[in-house]
Amino acid sequence: MLRDWSDVYSIGIAEIDEQHRGFFEAAHRLYEDILDREGRNAVVEAITFMRDYANRHFETEEAFMREHDYPGLKDHLRQHAAFFRRLDELENDLMIFGPSQDLADRALDITQDWLIDHIADEDMLYSLHVKTGDARVTI
Repeated sequence: MLRDWSDVYSIGIAEIDEQHRGFFEAAHRLYEDILDREGRNAVVEAITFMRDYANRHFETEEAFMREHDYPGLKDHLRQHAAFFRRLDELENDLMIFGPSQDLADRALDITQDWLIDHIADEDMLYSLHVKTGDARVTI
């Protein structure tokens, strides 16, 4: 079961919080499709959405971190690259094996992991850096 958006996940940067909320909503749509046994069909849409979302969202985050001289930028960029590698694996499996419920479940797992772990932990760090102006706040 996916978690709902909550202010707990807000990092206090309006544009980025709005993008995160959109990702939560998309994850819930995928989850509902899987429950309705439409996961096989939804997986193509989900992977496409996640890649498009990540491209736009990471661009926003990375520009923000550069603008504020975030000292953990290099590590954060590595995490973004790791997310794309996971998507690449899903897309590769999709091309080789076609859409499946298993693939939809894996896409959902990646989405859930990303939403909770990355936003709550990693994104909060650069937010704290900006709010406190403390260069020591890093990953």
